[in-house]
Amino acid sequence: MSKKKSPRQIAANAMSRLRRDSSLITGNRSPTHPLSRVELLAGGEFVGWDARIDAQIRLSALPVGELSPRCRQAVQAAIGDPVAKRLRRARAILFEESVSEATDPEVARECGRVDELLAFNLAALGCRHASAEICAAALDRWSNLLSTGMHGEAYLVLRTAVVWSGDAAFDRVDAPYHPEPNYARLSQLDLDPARMSEFAQAVSDSVAQLHATDDVLRGGAGIAAPQDGGLALDFPDEPGPPAPAVEPPEPQAGRTLVVVPSLGHLATPTKYAQERRDSPRAEFEKIAGRGLPLLPAPDPQAFVEEGSAAAPWLRPVFEVLAQDLVGAPYAWLRPTVLVSPPGTGKTATVRAVSKLLGLPLRLYSAAGASDGSFGGTSRQWGTGRASIPLQTILQEEVATVAIGIDEIEKSSLDRRNGSLADTLLPFLERENAKHIFDLYIETGVNLSPITYLATANGVAGIPEALRDRLRILEVPSPGIEHLPVVAANLLSEIRADRGLDAAWLPDLDGDELDLVGRHWRGRSLRPLRRLVETVLAGRDRLAPRH
Repeated sequence: MSKKKSPRQIAANAMSRLRRDSSLITGNRSPTHPLSRVELLAGGEFVGWDARIDAQIRLSALPVGELSPRCRQAVQAAIGDPVAKRLRRARAILFEESVSEATDPEVARECGRVDELLAFNLAALGCRHASAEICAAALDRWSNLLSTGMHGEAYLVLRTAVVWSGDAAFDRVDAPYHPEPNYARLSQLDLDPARMSEFAQAVSDSVAQLHATDDVLRGGAGIAAPQDGGLALDFPDEPGPPAPAVEPPEPQAGRTLVVVPSLGHLATPTKYAQERRDSPRAEFEKIAGRGLPLLPAPDPQAFVEEGSAAAPWLRPVFEVLAQDLVGAPYAWLRPTVLVSPPGTGKTATVRAVSKLLGLPLRLYSAAGASDGSFGGTSRQWGTGRASIPLQTILQEEVATVAIGIDEIEKSSLDRRNGSLADTLLPFLERENAKHIFDLYIETGVNLSPITYLATANGVAGIPEALRDRLRILEVPSPGIEHLPVVAANLLSEIRADRGLDAAWLPDLDGDELDLVGRHWRGRSLRPLRRLVETVLAGRDRLAPRH
């Protein structure tokens, strides 16, 4: 059995992988469309490695016809000649448009988003104020990533902050602009690990000093507190040996969360309604005001090893997801979309991840969804129901569940009855999810511990606002070298479908695997399943009859 890795080792492995290839976080090194804010903060590139071309594409995507004449003029001028002066003006007016009560809310949101992203283009063109803005945003994100144990991405974001902080010292908008890939600058940056370790140890010592001071001031260890209020506890000047890796605290046993508060504001159900549970209060009273279990997080290393044993080609995916579990108080992953071509097992991966997390799973098909009913429906209509996540919590009676959103890019963008993409936005942000107002029970509920895992064949059909809230993971496809493992997995599924055990339906033998391998070259699992079923049918025909 392999030795369990410490959180420090897991973090080091994550950093090493992302330093070799950061595309899972930063997007393609040669993007064909402008990247999101999250990708840019981690060191993502401009389209064509040119901040001007990137800005033109961003501005051209705005609904120009719906902008005010003043804003439209500024945007069109910046598209025609994307120099720093014009981009500054366009950005300032876009901000005004985004906060104006006269602007359509959807247009206002889009103006605000582009205003925020143009800071990166301006910084590249030499604007010191934009560089300082990005540096501050990167440091804020770095702090948040550290608090959630995502050390790999935290490293990338800290590197971005350091690079842009240097640019914030001088304004270079009048200097000639020479397009170049951003990763070239980032890769040249050497974050001296020895000095960073020394600094971290000094921070640790300072915390220890404060705790020791507090103990003395409280009279701890039999020492009388000083009368003059002054106290200094010195530590050795020379740094000692590196501090050992600290294991994360064990999750608190029996940790719970009240998802639904008291429902006293709703009418008391009649006896008939109580028996049939056909009123909101009767339906939800069994979890109202009650602390529901927060299921514990699995060990990150065990999560990776167990998942990789069943699907070795998915090891990079499991390793990225495992970063969320380091030191986590309960099982939870950041909202994530798994992207790969059709038939490569994305939905099966969602099921596998949920099983490894120990979370109940509700799969929701987004293909063709043309309304916002995912978020629940009001009782002012003929029928009403709670949101999909809240229904799942009610059924499972736990606060931590997984919601799988299948083929998220295929949902309708028609907003006449609401849209799935718009409805999902508050659910995917933890601060907003703590106070989601449920239309059915007419009160705020806490849905922050829910894990959202989506699948997509590509990200092009996912609206930018939704894409910005999702971690995008490219899912590798299985190759011919994985045939024995994949075939064994498919046989397990077929046994479950037919209600048989391995004695009646054994795994494929060597000849059968060779036969299947001649007709399958990897990637899609659907033709592989048909091949395996054909081999099994041949078994049935050739089996002796008694």
